[in-house]
This record gives sequence, structure tokens and C-alpha cells, in this order.
Amino acid sequence: MATTMSIAAGASPKALLGALLCAAVAAASLLGSSAAGASALVPQTCRTTSNPSLCLDLLRSSNRSDAATTVRELAVVAVTAARWSALRARIRAADLSQGEAGGAAARLAARCGALYAECLRAGAEALGRVSTMRVHDPRAADAMSALRRFPRKCAGLFHARGIASPLEKVSRDTEEKLGVASEIVRLSR
Repeated sequence: MATTMSIAAGASPKALLGALLCAAVAAASLLGSSAAGASALVPQTCRTTSNPSLCLDLLRSSNRSDAATTVRELAVVAVTAARWSALRARIRAADLSQGEAGGAAARLAARCGALYAECLRAGAEALGRVSTMRVHDPRAADAMSALRRFPRKCAGLFHARGIASPLEKVSRDTEEKLGVASEIVRLSR
């Protein structure tokens, strides 16, 4: 089913959001909602985390959660989604480091970009551990948990110099997602 939409110049953002929501609900009811078809594993798993709402958002960001039959499979989805958040943070840091204003904030953003690049490399290793573990491996959970240090270090760079971080929101979001992913990995026993 193909849908086209045109937006009038003076259209209200709330009206547009409402129309998009209605279209999404209609498409979900026609095609079968992935949330309705999801196994009970996702909500059961998320209820045991420190942030059930974020956990649900993280896991429902991928259709693979619907087909998951084990918490380990959900852990793979969560780690992958958390890595996407780290990638967004790295891209944002790179954009800010290239800013015309330059200065200390741009230099700190460049350092944050390097931190997030390292986070992505370490995250790939953690994902590999989670993806291949046959039985619960506490080292995989520890590796995931350790990834939270990268957004913290980025925030600390700005804080130490008394500069408001333009990466505060994306860093906090990434740290929270890495934390929830780490919790799900710990649950995969």
C-alpha cells in the first residue's frame, strides 16, 4: 500500500503529527501490528530493568524482537540499538567539531567524537560476545556495562572546563540505552 502526502506551507505540526499517527495506526491494523504480535518476552524482560519504558522503546526499534524466543536474542537487539545511539552521538560530535565558531567547544566535541568511535569499536566486540555466547557469560555483561564510561567521559570533558555540553542530550540518551542493554545482557542466563 503506497501513500503520498503533501504538506501545506502553513500546516500545523500537531495536525501533521496526528495525521501520521492515524496513518501508522491504520497501517498497523491492516498489516498486523508488530507490537500486538510481539511475544510476551519483551514486556516480561523490560519489567525487570531499571527503565522499562526505555527498554520497550529500545527493543521495539527492531522487528527482530518480535521473533525473539530467548532473552539472549533480545540482548543482541538491545546492544545493536544502543550502538546505533552511540553512532548518532559520534555523528553529532563530528558535526559540532566542524562548526564555524571553532573554539574550545569544537575541540571538545572532536574529543567526544574520538571517544564515541572507541565506544563503537568496543561495542562491536561486546556485540560479538553476546551474539556468540552459548551460555551466560558475565564478561559480556561487564563489557556492555563498561561502554557507559564513554558518554560519561564526554560529559566530563565539558563539565571540567565549565562549558555547557552541546552533546548533553545525545550523551545522556546513549548512556541510558547502553545501561538498559547491559541489564538485558545480564538477564540472558
